[in-house]
Amino acid sequence: MAGKRIVLTADRSLMTNYRGNFLYGFIACGPYELLPEWVFDKVFCPAVETDPNTGEAKVAQVGLRRVESALLQGYRRDEIFVANPDYLSKAIGPDTKVVGINVMDPLGMAPVTTTMSPEKLSYVAMKFKRMCANIIQLKKKYDFKVVVGGNGSWELAKSDRMKIHGIDTVVVGEADELALDLFKDLEGGDAPELMHCFVKNIQNIPVIEGPTVNSLIEAMRGCGRGCDFCDVNKRSKKDLPIDRLQHEAKINLDYGFDSIWLHSDEMLLYGCESKDFQPNRDAITDLWRSLKGMGANFVGTTHMTFSAIAADPLLLKQMSEINEMHTNGRWLATNLGIETVAPRMVKKHLGVKTKPFSVDEWGWVVREGARIMNENHWFPAATLIIGWPDETPDETQYTIDLIEDFRKTNFRGLVAPLLYQDFSEKNSMHFGNLNEAQFTLFWRCWENNMRVINDIVPIILRNKTYGPPMKVFMYGLIKAGTWAIMRYLRGLCKDLFNGKLPEDIVEKYARSRSVAAPTYTR
Repeated sequence: MAGKRIVLTADRSLMTNYRGNFLYGFIACGPYELLPEWVFDKVFCPAVETDPNTGEAKVAQVGLRRVESALLQGYRRDEIFVANPDYLSKAIGPDTKVVGINVMDPLGMAPVTTTMSPEKLSYVAMKFKRMCANIIQLKKKYDFKVVVGGNGSWELAKSDRMKIHGIDTVVVGEADELALDLFKDLEGGDAPELMHCFVKNIQNIPVIEGPTVNSLIEAMRGCGRGCDFCDVNKRSKKDLPIDRLQHEAKINLDYGFDSIWLHSDEMLLYGCESKDFQPNRDAITDLWRSLKGMGANFVGTTHMTFSAIAADPLLLKQMSEINEMHTNGRWLATNLGIETVAPRMVKKHLGVKTKPFSVDEWGWVVREGARIMNENHWFPAATLIIGWPDETPDETQYTIDLIEDFRKTNFRGLVAPLLYQDFSEKNSMHFGNLNEAQFTLFWRCWENNMRVINDIVPIILRNKTYGPPMKVFMYGLIKAGTWAIMRYLRGLCKDLFNGKLPEDIVEKYARSRSVAAPTYTR
């Protein structure tokens, strides 16, 4: 085979529909040695539909589809190929000029991975390394250029890391407007080693023309909340028009998906022009009705904020009603960031994340937002940051108290405690540096998750791709994984605190020393 002129791909941890459950994607952040690879590949993350003769991936990440559409403005359709990484030898040949790779967390340096795989090789890093090793061998044979972009490209933006992985150019940011020129420059041997770029005009974001992983389409970019630890906040908020989203949804529904997932950094700010960040209920419900009316069983979204939920409880209720969640019993999960509820830390690090509420109301906002979500069949997958360089134990106590209140109110949701990571790689937190308050918060989060797991397993296993035997196997696997985390934390406690057990450590933080959920509203 002569090979395609332009080959686009991603590592195997991204080339999967996660059996319709994005939460399974977090399994790729776990240690490679803990879970047999066949379980990862077959049970949780089977490959997207692929043509076995050509290696063409029928479904791809929305980022790859964007690049593909941008390149079609200057290349012929038959010159661009989206490949399953396991079939690269079929796609790459003497005519190949550029291989483009989309990455999420290629070196396992993101907060979720560093927390789930401390000092161990994660699945996502292993899959990326394996793919790069294959590409390097093909590159020696056919002499093409390799360019990498995507949310995790910052991890590779160093010359030594690029050389090790056979990479010629790394793109950090949004390449939509520059993709065509960049690939032409790569062919001509005139591309820079590192590029930082952001979309200036939303009209220049190309429309996708192929189905995406889990029917995910991009509703907006940026957030505008201004958290100082989040790379997303380097981008201004941009909403994509509803007619465009309808077009991209139709592509996925025509392919055979039965739902639509909207990707955003803060979905409840779609159509919002308010400086107080008050959600635009009409814009969001119009979007939901429009996509649901195209034949989707439901419309989901990747990210919300507790502040937007608490600001307009009726909005979430209406979204659930459009999805018929109150009648069909469906629960949908979405990601939200708590990060911290200590007032000084919120004021210093979370920008305007609390708006339209005040900084001092953030603790109440999180509690109230969680209640509203559960009442409307939404399952929060929330994150906390542990190990802020400037956080005191008394400030950590605020968040410990929050988790205790979750227990008292029978909160139905996961809380993922993530070790603090910074992009400079200088002040990142490690398990070996946890103090007693930070360990207590970590322990309480996983106590919550252990409590909730029995409740959510039936939701997770409500999956038509599994037969009864596989569901039993999955149940055992999920329980075993959670038990393994608690076992690790118990051993960590002994190592950190002179043989003390977790029960000995957390006891001193059991009595609330911070203000519980205030009774006031806005």
